[in-house]
Amino acid sequence: MYEEQKREAYYKIPQRTHDYGASDKAKEIVHKSITIDTLFSGVVPIQWSKPDAPELHDEMDKVKAAGFSCIGACSSADAADTSLQGALNSLKVWIKRIDERPEKYRIVRTAADIDKAIAEDKLGIYFTHQGTGLFEGDPDKVGLMRQLGFGYCLLAYNARNPVGDGCFEADNSNLTTFGKFLVDAYNRYGMIVDVSHTGERTALGAIERSSDPVISSHSGAKAINNYPRGHSDELIKAIGESGGVQCVNTVGGFMDPTNPDVVTTDVIFQHIDHIASLIGIDHVGYASDYVPDVYISCEMGKGPLADLLFPDPDGRHMFPEMCAKGTPTPAPYQFIAALVDKMLEKGYSEEDCGKVIGGNVYRLFKQVWK
Repeated sequence: MYEEQKREAYYKIPQRTHDYGASDKAKEIVHKSITIDTLFSGVVPIQWSKPDAPELHDEMDKVKAAGFSCIGACSSADAADTSLQGALNSLKVWIKRIDERPEKYRIVRTAADIDKAIAEDKLGIYFTHQGTGLFEGDPDKVGLMRQLGFGYCLLAYNARNPVGDGCFEADNSNLTTFGKFLVDAYNRYGMIVDVSHTGERTALGAIERSSDPVISSHSGAKAINNYPRGHSDELIKAIGESGGVQCVNTVGGFMDPTNPDVVTTDVIFQHIDHIASLIGIDHVGYASDYVPDVYISCEMGKGPLADLLFPDPDGRHMFPEMCAKGTPTPAPYQFIAALVDKMLEKGYSEEDCGKVIGGNVYRLFKQVWK
């Protein structure tokens, strides 16, 4: 009973009950655009109450009603399990739930599949894994995961792995030889290289190695908030020069130095505006990094496990503080139209808004997803 009460309390945090409000014009832009959330963090079973709970359909209905065309469903992460079997166990939960409502969902592997989902009035879903443990040292498993619907997998999840360093590693090492072979496999099979959560030198090495544009699926700008999860101007410019897209997430502790109870559209706009000033509006995207079951995620982020998953050699270890506040991350359906309103208020055009909320990554998908 005590655990149930704690869980219920987390769902009453200010971020979850906040009403951003949005104009009819902004809502219309969201609905008529190809609107994509590049990191919807539905890791199974960590971030859902139960693997077979009804929350997934409830959340997807809200996402679709808000005007989203497609989401990148993060079904698994190296923080939970670095094995291929672990990733497949998580994936099969998503596949089972998708199969329950074939009239509502379409798994997408190409941009043409997104077009079909829109034509059928379905929510397009592709998958992503945070890390490269699922490949188990075999670059050709990239092809397997592409066939299963994975669109990109980030190279390192915070810590060091055989590819290189995560963003919390003080050594900030280069892309490894294996990492180069893996990037080659990404290019060969049409998997987009994802440099979120990745150390700077490893990320820069991967961008240099890749013959295709890259994505940063959910990161901010260090110039706005100097937190390890953000990207330096140098890395942002490299992403843009590759032809890629940096997608801005909405996690309060990552994006706002005050770690607010409620993330504002103002601070997220600051990241978007800064990135656009460096590499142009054609290279900026949106990611919620929304965690449906905030209670389990927050419990995971406390104590010794947090030190393992989120090491911070500089002493700015904010994750436990974020969890104490309930990890202020708005759901995409709460936030997206309000963000469009903020961009319009600041002088961006409707076309610019459409690019940021999905058009730019759609272009990237058309180019890379073979």
